[in-house]
Amino acid sequence: MQQFADDAIRVTWYVVGALWLILAFRTKRTVRSSGGMGRIAVIVVVAVLVLARPLSNSSLHNKIWSPSSTWSAGALAVVILGAAFAVWARVTIGANWSGVVTVKEDHELIQRGPYHLVRHPIYSGLLLMGLASAVAYDEVYGFAILAIAIVAFVPKMMLEEKLMTEQFPDEYPQYREHVKAIIPYIV
Repeated sequence: MQQFADDAIRVTWYVVGALWLILAFRTKRTVRSSGGMGRIAVIVVVAVLVLARPLSNSSLHNKIWSPSSTWSAGALAVVILGAAFAVWARVTIGANWSGVVTVKEDHELIQRGPYHLVRHPIYSGLLLMGLASAVAYDEVYGFAILAIAIVAFVPKMMLEEKLMTEQFPDEYPQYREHVKAIIPYIV
């Protein structure tokens, strides 16, 4: 079961990545950009993934515990749940999406679907996928990648919050007041 779960988790990440690439070509024209913060976050995470993964003999790949078949199956289910949530958010935001913090032409403040539950559902889904993957793979490497992703996402989220408040000065503060950022009803 553990090998099946590991393979299925890897495939889930590939599918999410492929969907992102396909959907990246269906966005509105950018009107205003806050800079390359999104690109920097992606470059940092991808660079760490690419550079650290081949170091198979390093301490990054030390096992922390040995997950049981039940843990592996549970982690796979959570990865799929996180992927579904992130993809649902990406499809919901549609042509307003950008990998970089921007305002698009005729930008809309999306408050439906997963955006009704959290303000940053793509990050929520990806972080959930990352946490469950780290648990399933049982390596320091996975938790290190998760920590790097969090460090990369936080400044980008703050920038998005600032830009959305400027773009929607009446609606966004009310939205922030009623909808949590990452974890529904909590954070």
